[in-house]
Amino acid sequence: MRNSNDGQSKPSTDGRSRLRQVLSRCRIPLYLLISLAVWVALWQYKAGKMNSPVLLPYPKDVWAALRELVGKPEFSAILLGSLKHIMTGFAMALVCGIVLAIICRFSLFAEMLLLPPMKLVKTVPVVSFIILLLLWVDPARISIVISFLIVLPVVYANVSKGIRETPKEMLEMAKVFGYSFLRKLRYLFIPNTVPYTTAAVSTGLSLCWKAGIAAEIIGLSKNSIGRQLYDSKLYLDTPALFAWTVVVILVSVVMEWLIMIVLRAVAIAIADPTLWYRPRQALRFLVGLPVLEDRTAEEEVEENSSAELKAAEGTGSSAGPEDSVDTGSGEAGVSGGEPADRVDQDNEPVVVLDHVDKSYNGRAVLTDVSVELRKGEVMLITGPSGGGKTTMLRCMLGLVRPDSGTVTYPAGRPRMAAVFQEDRLCEGLPAWKNVALAIPGRTGRETRNSILSELSELGIDDGARKPVRAFSGGMKRRTAWLRALTVKPDLLVLDEPFTGLDAARKDILLERMHSVAETTAIAIVTHNTSEIEKICATFENVIRVTRGE
Repeated sequence: MRNSNDGQSKPSTDGRSRLRQVLSRCRIPLYLLISLAVWVALWQYKAGKMNSPVLLPYPKDVWAALRELVGKPEFSAILLGSLKHIMTGFAMALVCGIVLAIICRFSLFAEMLLLPPMKLVKTVPVVSFIILLLLWVDPARISIVISFLIVLPVVYANVSKGIRETPKEMLEMAKVFGYSFLRKLRYLFIPNTVPYTTAAVSTGLSLCWKAGIAAEIIGLSKNSIGRQLYDSKLYLDTPALFAWTVVVILVSVVMEWLIMIVLRAVAIAIADPTLWYRPRQALRFLVGLPVLEDRTAEEEVEENSSAELKAAEGTGSSAGPEDSVDTGSGEAGVSGGEPADRVDQDNEPVVVLDHVDKSYNGRAVLTDVSVELRKGEVMLITGPSGGGKTTMLRCMLGLVRPDSGTVTYPAGRPRMAAVFQEDRLCEGLPAWKNVALAIPGRTGRETRNSILSELSELGIDDGARKPVRAFSGGMKRRTAWLRALTVKPDLLVLDEPFTGLDAARKDILLERMHSVAETTAIAIVTHNTSEIEKICATFENVIRVTRGE
């Protein structure tokens, strides 16, 4: 009896489950239709209560007036006239706002020069501008100027914020790898401003339509929607007034939707080009739906195993803006002397730290540190957290200026590369592009294929069609390693570089590092005992430096 009931209830349960799935997928348009129906019903009810078509017409009267407007020959000319003026002002504001934001990011004088007029435009009422412009500008062009003035500060403020909030860690990475200004602008600053620009465009479109139509009403521009609204009010043609208002709303919504699609397409090309390889996800993004990243089972397993490995080894880094692990007191000395046999006694040092002191918030991190590093040598910096290990590396890379002492490059500024505690990858770009950006000059198809081959050897087969943000932690780490090794640096700095990697992958990367060791000066920070033993066993010329003892 129980089995019979179970057999009867299962189809019913499956049917309810399918119904829930359908309702879940369609809930947004369903809620929108319900919302429109509720408000139209309230409109109908209020119009019936007032019973005064001059004050509040019935929805059916507005619908009839709208159909009549659309059927008139001059409707398209009026609509296109307003559309052309308002969108011209908007386009000018978008371009000028972006250009001015970029200029002011790199020129404090330009920023201060623009501060008064931007504040003025933001605070002065729109009506005041319209009245003043009636004295200076042809009424037919007032909507262009007003749309420009209203949107410009919105775009400028948002893009400026996006540029200024480009992560400092990524800018440091770009400095170490020697990115040109245009490369930083293209791959760091602009992608970081994409969400801010999108928000500015969405806000600016609605503002420019409101301000532009208001300018047409006050300026009585011919062949414009504003003039039609004014005439409808003048002749107490309330249904036509409502109908033109509906036209403004519909055109504004449609234009915003179309422009946002174009903007999102540009955003994909700039910040996430791999999305084109996933048409369904790209379509979701273009229409404004959230993009679901595809994660393979292999990546999830690797992510979990990497997390377990990291916890077991205790190599996780603590957060901090300047030097996360080096905030302890600094009566830390340097132990271990010169290697028994140098590769070349006549070889100039790549980097020299001479009596370097560095403090943070009054706490000494480095005190009278003097070290030098030549090609063919491996400096192994060990010790507990807070001993100044990361600060030493940052001084070598030129990312930190000592309070006293000097950091010099006797043989000239070296080509640098680093594996930081964080991966510091451009998350929206594929792995091969992250590696290629570190290579000076333009990269061709041969370079791309070579990088993809190297990535494949490291177990990364999605180096071209998947953004690195969809990678597991171990895959990101291997990409950061390959980027550092590909540039063939003179100075290679590695800060806890084996975090999240299993023993087999550590051996592979140590072997690759050994292949470039003869022509590279290498500095490694680690406090993992097994890693220290492997490094000492792999390399001959190891300089041991202990911090915090």
